[in-house]
Amino acid sequence: MAIGVGAGLGFLSGLTGTGSGIFLTPLLLFCQWAHIRQARAVSALFIWVNSIAGLVGYFTKVHSIPSLGLILAAAAIIGAIMGSYLGSRHLAVRVISLFLPTVLLIAGVKLIFTR
Repeated sequence: MAIGVGAGLGFLSGLTGTGSGIFLTPLLLFCQWAHIRQARAVSALFIWVNSIAGLVGYFTKVHSIPSLGLILAAAAIIGAIMGSYLGSRHLAVRVISLFLPTVLLIAGVKLIFTR
């Protein structure tokens, strides 16, 4: 079942051009396969692995990393460290669970209005 779910998420992510974590986290929570903190951790790892794979694919074709990519990667690392620290130690589960629908709404609106 995990292979089918992973393949389906990969296909959906490739089809829509979005990160697979945007689909994985709600699925984990909806199917009650994980609690919110576990789903967050699994999704972070899933996104990281997919991002590295995408970067390797891009690098093998272009043979360089765009300078904007380095700036965004640095900002993402800083944001991830701050978010992980706050999410694991300071924010209540209820607060974390409010962030998820907000992110999903933003991603959905962006997907609708992006060509």
